[in-house]
Formats: sequence, structure tokens, C-alpha cells
Amino acid sequence: MCLWVALIATLEAKEKKEPVVMTVAGKDVTLSEFIYMAKKDNSVNFKNKKAVAEYVELFKNFKLKVADAEALEIHNLPAFLKELEKYTLQLQASFLSDKTGQDSAMLVIHNREKIRPVLKQIFFRYPEAVLSRRQIFTKDTLELFLQANAAYTRIKNGESFEEVGQSFADQPDRYYFAIDYAYPFKFARDVEEFVYNMKPGDISRPVRSMLGFYLFKMEQIIPNPGKISVAHLITAFPSNNPSEEEIDATRKRSEEVYQKALQGDDFSQLILTFSDDSTSAKKDRIFEFGLGEILEPIEKAGFALENIGDISKPFQTVYGFHILKLMERKPVAPFEEVQGELFDVMISNDRIFDLYKSFEERMKVRHGYVFYPEAYRELELLADENFPIDSVFVYQGLEMEKILLKVGDDDFNQSLFVEYMYYKNLTRHIYTLDFMYDVFRFFVREILTEVEKRTLERDYPEYKLQLKEYYDGILLYDLSNKRVWSRAEEDQPRLETEWIKELNEKYPVKINWKVIRKIKKV
Repeated sequence: MCLWVALIATLEAKEKKEPVVMTVAGKDVTLSEFIYMAKKDNSVNFKNKKAVAEYVELFKNFKLKVADAEALEIHNLPAFLKELEKYTLQLQASFLSDKTGQDSAMLVIHNREKIRPVLKQIFFRYPEAVLSRRQIFTKDTLELFLQANAAYTRIKNGESFEEVGQSFADQPDRYYFAIDYAYPFKFARDVEEFVYNMKPGDISRPVRSMLGFYLFKMEQIIPNPGKISVAHLITAFPSNNPSEEEIDATRKRSEEVYQKALQGDDFSQLILTFSDDSTSAKKDRIFEFGLGEILEPIEKAGFALENIGDISKPFQTVYGFHILKLMERKPVAPFEEVQGELFDVMISNDRIFDLYKSFEERMKVRHGYVFYPEAYRELELLADENFPIDSVFVYQGLEMEKILLKVGDDDFNQSLFVEYMYYKNLTRHIYTLDFMYDVFRFFVREILTEVEKRTLERDYPEYKLQLKEYYDGILLYDLSNKRVWSRAEEDQPRLETEWIKELNEKYPVKINWKVIRKIKKV
């Protein structure tokens, strides 16, 4: 990707001249670095000449050690370079994001976790012939949309949602069913956004997904009670298709165990003795679940228990009769406990754009971002005929030279985006226009991030100072350990003194007292 790399490489930062407080071994120390390090030492009083002199001496000696480490080329060692690169990436990440904006995006998801929408849906799936080719064009979506919209029109004209849904029961690629509980990340992002903006009784227009079109009817929205932990005892049917006699006999055996539990017998011992689990499974038959995560009869019986220690009456499933004992209730976890997990999930799918939206919008303003929709529309027209990474699309797209976007004084044309899209198709979308739009958002984000990255030292002095502090720190660690810290404790003061004397004789130092004396406080 030579063209892409070449254009990004033109985004260079400009350095500002700063006053120099001292020169050590031929390297200048700026006033900002000197003050930054002084702030870390709360005892420095710049109104006190003696305190200033003592601090200058300490700082000078620190810089002499740095010079000595560099003379030994410790900064070129693979271990040093690896450690510095790791820290640099971490530091850049903290500046190349908007923590407040990220938290806001995650809070949206966390707040959705507090409710459980109950829906019915009619789903119009793309034909298998379309899905199997992994490429969907506007003509494919249009045909399916018209079918979904016709169903929506029937509902608006008076037919019930249920009647319309059931009318598709015998048709291929048409599905009508209830969704007991929706929850975050159950649907693709755009579908989820639509669902969580519906109110009870609402019926949606056709909502497009990667696999087809949905019609939704919002039945109700209930609070999420969180999760419960239960101890579970099952009296299983003797066969997969039990007779009435077998069902009745199983019920009686379960009732006998239930009576023992009511009389105070230890429930865990009852599980070990009577539950028809495997021997290994019996040992820990406590499990946790939330709404929509387990068989409906178990869910209903479990959440009907009110108090810790309550025991359910025996209830039937296809497997047999069950008895539950409530062990613990866990409300929805607070945001602070789950934000790390939320971030990891969101950054791994198309919600990554929600995480970085605030940062990107700020960068667009900051760096003079301009988008040219007419140029993008030309690419959309080409994508309606050829998938964006097909050879025909790439061949024609590389000939298109209109400006697609500007960042500051730099132009990014259509062909550059086509090249980027070919090499970095970072999306799972198979609808051609979604595919291109997803990659375009990555394209814009990468440009803005690279521009910001190359201006970090110029525009964020604290970035440069933190990086320099860490550079000096890891540079000195091994050398200081070798020269002083690894020796006997009683020898360390002498070794430190001898090392400082050696450094002062070895490297030239020039101190700019005129600049230092102007510092009043830090």
C-alpha cells in the first residue's frame, strides 16, 4: 500500500522552540520538562534559593545518569525498545480516545441491560442462493423490502400482527415467532437501535439486517431482575417418551423428596441422594441464570421464589420433575463492574464506532475534516454493480481520482480509498453498500487517528513529557541496579557518590540559571 503509506507520512508535526534550563552531555533540557519533573517533587520551593540549588543538583545528576546509559547504548537494546514501544502504545491510546465519550456509549448498553423488551417478529430472510454467494446488492434488498413492506401495509390496514405472521407459516425463508426477552448484543447494532427505541404496542416498519428484514411488535418492556443462583434437584423420566404411568410415578417420587425438603432435610444431601444427575454433576448442582437463559419452566419457578432458602414445588419439563432452592439473587451489576467487559465486546464488533464517535467528531473539527458526498456516491453506484473488493470494482475504482475527503491541507481521493478497502476490508457485512460504508468509517478513523498521533507531541505537552519520563526511567533502571542497587546496602551511598563524581568529570554540563531564577512556583 505504497500510496496510502506515502500520504499518511506527509502528516508531520511541527516543533516549538522552548527555553533551555540546562545542557547535559550535549543534550538540551527544556523548561517544560524541568518544571514537569519538579511538580513530582512537592518539596521544591522555587522561592527558596537553597531549595532550588539542591533540586537543580539532583536533576542534573539524574540527567547525567541518563547520558551515561545512552552512551552505553542501553536505549538500543531489544528489551528496552520492546518495553518502550509497549508503553508508547498504551500512552498513545490514552490520548487517542475520549474517555467520557466511551463511557457514555457503554452506559447506553448498560442501561439497556436494566430492561428486557418482549417482542414478536416476522422475519423475511434472503433466499439461500443470495446468502450463499456472500454478496448482496441493492436489487436483492429492494425485492425483499417490498415483500416485507407489503406485510407491514397489511398490518396498518387492519390485520393483526399475529394473523399476518401466521400467514407466512408455510412459506420458505419466512418466520414468525415470539422473542421472550431481547437484550443487548442479541441483534446487529442497527436492529438493536431500532428495537430499544420502540414503545409497548409499537409496530416497526421493515428493519434491514445482514440476513434479511424484520417486522417487530413490541409487546411489553419489563425490568430486568438480574440473575439468580439455585440448587437444582431433578427426578428424571425413565425414558424420552414417558407413558402416563411413568409420568405419574416420577411425580410421586419427586413429591416424596419435596416433603423431605420441607421437613428440613439438607437440600444438598437430597441432591446427592435422589437427583437423577450423573454422579459428578450432583456435587455442584448450583447454577446461575437470568431471563431467557434457560428452559422457561425452570426460569418461571426460579424467579417465583422470593426469599433466599425458599424451595419450589415440583414442576414438570420434558426431562422430568424439578425442585429448586433459591441460593442467591444478583441484581444487574453496576456499570463500574462491567465497563471493562462492555468495552471488550463493543470494540470487537460494529459498536466500535459508538466508542470512538465522540473522539472522531472532535478530531474532524480539530483537523478541518471535509467530506465530498458526490465522490462517495460515484463509488456507491459502482458498488451496486460490483462488490467493493472484486477485481472489476478495484480496477475501475483505482482510475477514479476525485477528492473524497480532506483533512487539513491533505486530500484523500477515491482511488486511495479503493486501495485501502481492498487491503483492509475490516467488516463482516455482505450487503455491498454496508460493506463499503463500514470500511469507509475505518478509513476516516485511521486517517484522523494518524493525524492526531503525529501531532501529539506538538499539541499535548504532557504526552511528550510523560513519554520522556518513562524513557529516562526504564533507561536508568538496569544501569542503576548494576552500579548501586544490587550492592550491599552499606556500600550504596559511597557507590552513588563515586558514580556522580565520575559522571560530572565525564560529561559537560551547562546550567541556565537565568531561566531557572524566573521560575516562581510549579
